[in-house]
This record gives sequence, structure tokens and C-alpha cells, in this order.
Amino acid sequence: MSAAARAEARKKAILARGGDRLAKLTSSARGEDGSAYLHDDPPLASLPGRTGISKFVGEETDMPTPPAATSSGAPPPAPGSGLGMPDPSAWTEEQQMQFMNALLAGGPRATPLPGLPGISAALETPDETPSSSDDPLAALMASMSQPGMPGMEGFMPPGPALGKQVATRPRTQLQKLAPLIHLVAAWALLAYFVIWREPEVYTALTHTVDNSDLFWKRWADLAWRAPDETWGVRAVPFFWAFTTLALVLHSWRIFTGMDTVQMPMLLSFALPYLPPPLPSLIRNGFQYLRIGSIFLDDMAALLVGIGLLIWIAGWITGR
Repeated sequence: MSAAARAEARKKAILARGGDRLAKLTSSARGEDGSAYLHDDPPLASLPGRTGISKFVGEETDMPTPPAATSSGAPPPAPGSGLGMPDPSAWTEEQQMQFMNALLAGGPRATPLPGLPGISAALETPDETPSSSDDPLAALMASMSQPGMPGMEGFMPPGPALGKQVATRPRTQLQKLAPLIHLVAAWALLAYFVIWREPEVYTALTHTVDNSDLFWKRWADLAWRAPDETWGVRAVPFFWAFTTLALVLHSWRIFTGMDTVQMPMLLSFALPYLPPPLPSLIRNGFQYLRIGSIFLDDMAALLVGIGLLIWIAGWITGR
């Protein structure tokens, strides 16, 4: 049989099948009246070499006979079928415990999670920012927002403030030296009032020369009794000078932009969805809380300086 005859026979077979399907569709769409419009087509002429055409079209396929199964036992699982092998996406109890420890900030950082590269990398990265190293929850959220983690797709959508919380800028040298600047300024102001201002007031009120022995004796007496109204340490307007110094230091921090407030991560998630007055009130509240904490630190440094002065005075006078 020539190639042209085979092609013609294949074309007629395909057209015959298409006609049968079209007739079925039209009859089902017209309902009960469809039989009145349908006419049976005359049968097609028998084609020579029917067996060869059926094989060529694909109506007949020779399938090898499957081998008979033996009664010795079940067939071994095929490689790659997953039978008898652990599912890589399933978490073991050890992985779940490590995940919960990392979530609660109580797990070991050196133990990696097998099969979870995103979380292991987030918990073991050496060059982390200060916020992610101190807060394992932030590192965990950052790792879950990265693509390509098996079994964690859609677990936590990245919020609008996630990048701001995790990708914090490193502290500058000026920010690192700011507490030292506050300490030096407070102690310098204390030294000015102790060495110059208080002796001037004492000399003006008692009309006596304040020598070094009397100076150290007056400060050493504060370790065990209140200052004497006549010969003790004189009261000077130190508090107002200290308040002015604190305001100057806080204004300098605000205008230089070094006092950026880092709010908690969950609160930063909720801020964009709050009504307009609340986000600004919350940010300003955190800013004032930070100013108050810095002021308390300055007061603590000042009290430490006064205590050291009294201790040195008692050591010099032998009391």
C-alpha cells in the first residue's frame, strides 16, 4: 500500500469519527426533535488493509504481557516512588522542637534544622544586624518571608513594616559614643559646681577662707549626717543647670537624627492598619519614653559621681 493511499485512508477515518461526534452533539442539543433532523450516512466502503490502518492510527496497540507475580512476597518499591522513604517536607519531632525553641528565643543557635535551609541560615548567620541577633523571632520572620522554603509557602505574608524592622542600619560611631558623652557632660557639670560654685557660696556666707582640709571635711560629713547649716556644704542651683544640660543634649540627639526609635515588631505590623491619629501618638509616646529613660540614665550617672566624691573625701580625711 502506497503512502498516498495510507494518508487518504487515515483522513477518511478521522472524518468519520468527527462526523459521529458531531451527530451526537447536535442530537443532545436539540433534544427530542433531534431525530427528525438526523439522517444516517451511508456506510463507508471497506478499506483495504484495515489491520494496518488501525495500527497506524493507534486504535490497536500491542502491549507486552505482564509477568506473573510470584507468591514469595510484595515487590520492592520502585526508586523515586517515595514508598518506604521519609517525606523530606515532613517535620520530625526534633525539627519541631528546634523550631519552637527558636520561636520562643530559648533554643540553641548552633544546631541547624535539616531540610530547612531558610531557618538554619537565619539562625546561624554570623553577620547579623543587632536587632536580628538579639531577637530570634525577627530572624525567623525574615527567613519565612524569603522564597524557596519547603513547606512554608504562605505561612506568614511579609507585612509592610517587616523590612524596616529587620533591615536596621548599623549604629554609627557617634551613636556608640553618645552614652559616654552624656556621662562626661554630667560629671563635668558636677565638678564645676563642686570645685568653683559651692566654695564661692560658702565663702560668701561664712566669710572664711575655704582651704582644702575644710573642703574635704565638709564633703566627708555627708557620708554619715545631713549637711550642717553653718559649716556644711552649701546649697547651689545645680538642678536647674543639670536640667538645662539635659535639654541641650536631647535637642542635639533629635536634630542629628541619632534617636531613631525601634518599636516592637508586632506593634510595627499593626501600625499601618490603625486610624490616622493613633500611629503618630504611639510613635511620639515611644520617643518620649526614650527621652525619659536617657534622662534617668543621666541622673544615675550624676548620683554615682556624687557618691564617688563623698567616698574620696572620706578616704582623704580618714573617716
